[in-house]
Amino acid sequence: MSPEPRSGQGRRRAQANLAALVAALVVLSATVGVTLALADGALAAADRQPGDRRGAATAERLVEVAPPLAGASFRVRVDGEPVVERGDPVDGVTLRRIVLVAATEERTRRTDAGERLTLPRRTDRIRLDFRNASVETVRANGRVVLHRPGGLRGEETVAVSRIETLTLAFDANATGTVTVTSVPERTRKATLEVTVDA
Repeated sequence: MSPEPRSGQGRRRAQANLAALVAALVVLSATVGVTLALADGALAAADRQPGDRRGAATAERLVEVAPPLAGASFRVRVDGEPVVERGDPVDGVTLRRIVLVAATEERTRRTDAGERLTLPRRTDRIRLDFRNASVETVRANGRVVLHRPGGLRGEETVAVSRIETLTLAFDANATGTVTVTSVPERTRKATLEVTVDA
């Protein structure tokens, strides 16, 4: 018994299925491409330094208020300390708000490349100096952030999450001393006081 040759109808059905498969793959590829483009645009537009944006918005609001009061006396204080003052607003109206004041300070530590290092304050970036060390891999909270099979050299800056406390670990065969520089942000609440003599 020899197999029966395929009928013409079976071939047409197979060719129709192939065309439908190709059309579905084209639609899927286009959808994935558009989705990736939108996601990339959203990530590119993400504000990495919201403090700068907030500062600019506050300055803009203060400037918007100034034109009608161009000749008026005013005083701006933070926790009672004058920040800016023009004239003597003796009988002026005073507004007070609780604000968050942030300050950054660069801190440098040296650590043995064979040990873990936990930074006590949260930071958005670290600078690592490998001049006195032989290190191939650096992990931040278990995630590989730097790797070079021949060994890392010179200085490298790594962006990290400010949301969590940072623990650094180096590869098991690392030797020497790594210098780690972070820029932690310290915040405190303060009273902003604006007095305007209209």
